[in-house]
Amino acid sequence: MQFPTQRRLVRVLPLVIGGLFAAVPAAQAGGFQLTEQSVLGMGRAYAGAGVAGDDLSAVFYNPAGMTLLEGTRVQGGFTYAEIDAPFSGANTTKDSPVSALDGTFAASDNGRGAGEAIPNAYLTHQINSQLFFGLGITTPFGLGASYSDNWRGRDAGISSSIMTVDINPSLAYKLNDKWSFGAGVSAQYAKADLKKGAYLPGATGELEADSWGFGYNLGVMYSYSADTRVGLSYRSKVHHDAKGDYTNAGFPAPFGRYLNGTFAGSAEVTTPESLMLSGYSKLNSKFGVGATARWTRWSRFDQLVVKGSPAVSIGGPAIDTTTTIDNHWKNSWLFSVGGDYFYSDRLTLRSGIGYETTPVPNPEHRNPLIPDANRLWLSLGASYRINKQASVDVGYAYLRAVGDKKINSTVGSPFGTSSTLQGEYGSLTGHLLGAQMQYRF
Repeated sequence: MQFPTQRRLVRVLPLVIGGLFAAVPAAQAGGFQLTEQSVLGMGRAYAGAGVAGDDLSAVFYNPAGMTLLEGTRVQGGFTYAEIDAPFSGANTTKDSPVSALDGTFAASDNGRGAGEAIPNAYLTHQINSQLFFGLGITTPFGLGASYSDNWRGRDAGISSSIMTVDINPSLAYKLNDKWSFGAGVSAQYAKADLKKGAYLPGATGELEADSWGFGYNLGVMYSYSADTRVGLSYRSKVHHDAKGDYTNAGFPAPFGRYLNGTFAGSAEVTTPESLMLSGYSKLNSKFGVGATARWTRWSRFDQLVVKGSPAVSIGGPAIDTTTTIDNHWKNSWLFSVGGDYFYSDRLTLRSGIGYETTPVPNPEHRNPLIPDANRLWLSLGASYRINKQASVDVGYAYLRAVGDKKINSTVGSPFGTSSTLQGEYGSLTGHLLGAQMQYRF
């Protein structure tokens, strides 16, 4: 027989993990999607991505664009990314099992995590006049945010780190001077480490899980002339059945006897599909312009089902620990325009501007582990050709959140407590700085 308190305790396990994995969909471009697969493209705010023909990132953005890359080429680089997320607000706790926790307290901190390097590596090879092969290794999704362990919003989140690696071989076929087609497959590895407070002073829950998933990408490109083209590309969803460990720590007696320790954890997470339309035109010997629109189906994260260990028992029958989290995300968009200035045969300068919408629908569904909002992109870049075979690219982008940046999020617990985080991010900004090198054999 289980006493009422025991029944409430057993429910802590899935709720702790559910709260942690609830952050995963909101993690990274809009949501936790990363656009930074090309340093050269970043200089134009990704305008003309995949069809500009000036770097190997077509493998990722639009495989049909590989038909613009003659011979055999390699490319590698990274983008250093960091955010500034100063939050100011208050946390209200009601009906806590520790009465001293009840009340409203200031909850101010900065979610700035450690800066991260986002790598890219590509190989393209022209098999014959019509068939091209490519291989890309990229990071299409990622996240990092970190608050102090004892900040007043800890029940909503303390830290988050999500990383993916996507291995993407692909083929492109040039039908004629007008039409090109491409397709590829992806093997994607994902790893997450998420930590939050667990309703009691000093108690925390931390999840570490990873998985492999598989998907594909398609592309078509139409060339109006040798200098003007447009392309449409699609990247599929990738399903991850993430498995790993979650660790509860800091629960005082009598709860700690049952809750402290490491347990099996899992969750099924699906990264969303996206559709991208890009165009690029070299106007004359000095100027080129491009534009991009990308749609991402974040509404796929309407719900997330999280499972703890197969069953948990505290002095009675085993109890299922499945938890369902409602996210209510919406689809998101990225729009950008940009251009190149061909200063000389060796030096190209570029800039771009973009606007990206957030999938987070309102303050009630914004999470401090994912301080996401609509954002403005301002980008600059340059390329320098060292010789006929080698060139280097550098780029910088400044991101600034615009519009709604508020949080009004309530977290409940099996103890009957409710913790409501209310406030707003100040100058929510991001800085991206990258360098890469291209080499043609």
